[in-house]
Amino acid sequence: MSNLEQQHKLAKDLLRAARDGDANALGRIQAVGSDSGTPTRPLQLADAQLAIARESGFDSWPKLVADFHEQDFTVFATGVQDGDAARVRQQLALEHVRARVNDAAFTFGQRAAHIAAKNEAVLAELLDAGADVNLKSEWEKGPYTVLDNADEPTARFLIARGATLTACVAARLGWFDELTRLVATDPSAVHERGGDGQQPLHQARTVEIADYLLDRGAGIDVPCIDHKSMPAQYALAERPEICRRLLERGATPDIYMAARLGDAALATRLIDADATCVWARIHEPGYAPVPPLHIYCWTLGFGRSPHDIAARYGHHEVRDLLTARSPQRVRFLNAIMAGDESAARTALKADPSIMASLTREDHGRLTVTIFFEHYPAAEVMLELGFDPAAPGIDGGTALHAACWVGNVRMVERLLALGRVGLDARDTTHQSTPLGWTAFGSVHRRARGADYPAVAERLVAAGADITAVGNKRGLSLLSMAEGNTAMQDALRRLGAT
Repeated sequence: MSNLEQQHKLAKDLLRAARDGDANALGRIQAVGSDSGTPTRPLQLADAQLAIARESGFDSWPKLVADFHEQDFTVFATGVQDGDAARVRQQLALEHVRARVNDAAFTFGQRAAHIAAKNEAVLAELLDAGADVNLKSEWEKGPYTVLDNADEPTARFLIARGATLTACVAARLGWFDELTRLVATDPSAVHERGGDGQQPLHQARTVEIADYLLDRGAGIDVPCIDHKSMPAQYALAERPEICRRLLERGATPDIYMAARLGDAALATRLIDADATCVWARIHEPGYAPVPPLHIYCWTLGFGRSPHDIAARYGHHEVRDLLTARSPQRVRFLNAIMAGDESAARTALKADPSIMASLTREDHGRLTVTIFFEHYPAAEVMLELGFDPAAPGIDGGTALHAACWVGNVRMVERLLALGRVGLDARDTTHQSTPLGWTAFGSVHRRARGADYPAVAERLVAAGADITAVGNKRGLSLLSMAEGNTAMQDALRRLGAT
């Protein structure tokens, strides 16, 4: 029996008891409708339903029903995300869940079929319940099709069930013959926009496909819509041979390409043209070819320098070249980001003015490193005296960031320093460290995190558990909606 069915039964039982003369039952109903059960107003099921709803904290029975329906949909959505075909089937048996099978209820406006695009068993359940395989996501910066998320087996399964193949998908999967047929039918397909506003060249899986698209007019340096990133930049991390080919055919290079490809000659040419390119860090402003939120954030890593990338891929000649052409301040920051305190102190010894010259934004790197879980770098920064109160991501402090990722050890370290206000609010959301803890417990869920323990440490240190969570006036309990263990912990600590 579902929870909603239980509520229906409770209402019917309450009505039956009141009609049978049970004074307590009648009192419960009349507490929310004083004229109920009088000669002029006979008892109705709606009266008992209202009593049950009010006793459960709802203004009306329809609101109680809507809440239980939403709970059922949440169970369905979790089943989709977990790849649990049995649970998905069970929930889709409920008419109110089945009616929402095409809702854009997931991140970036995705639908259930987008999330399950690599799981044929779940896809089959969704399609049998009426999922539309050709509905795109509701993402304003370039909606995705279900096929955009599919691997080759599920793509063929979906096409057999009616999904429409696009040039972007054919290019991504390396389906050369299918791509040529699509372009022969519609030559403009080489310019079509797919997910994140990518064009087929952004996703070309093979050199053959890249050459084919270029030979038919694809733009070699056309950026995607979301990340303002070029096809060669999309290819760099996982498809270096495609990046090399695009460079041969005239794509604009950047310093990360030289680092990833191990091309010392290209690195030299780029540094000679712009000596400041050695200062570049992914997601930080200042290097025009790689603006904030560039695709490199996800393919190479937030905060990474070209030196880091050259070292990661074993291109030590290029790394040494970049280091030799870098000023001491860049070497210092690189050493910190590598978690190399010895090298950082060596750079400080060579130029003792570096620490004093650091800007507020430089100190804010501590917050950024914690936010992205670069803990060795954060430890070095703390040892060298970086300011944990300096704002970083969304104007939060280092303590906000540690709370967001649920890192108990880092929270304890920062609390021991005592240099960050326990109830300090970030400049974007006007949220406290406790607010970031509550929200992070649902929307970050970092691996190895212990959000209840973080909240306990904050409250023990004096944080206000009753304070409003953010500028929207949400409570901490509301911000933790979706994580019952966290909500229970907050209640134990005094949250209401």
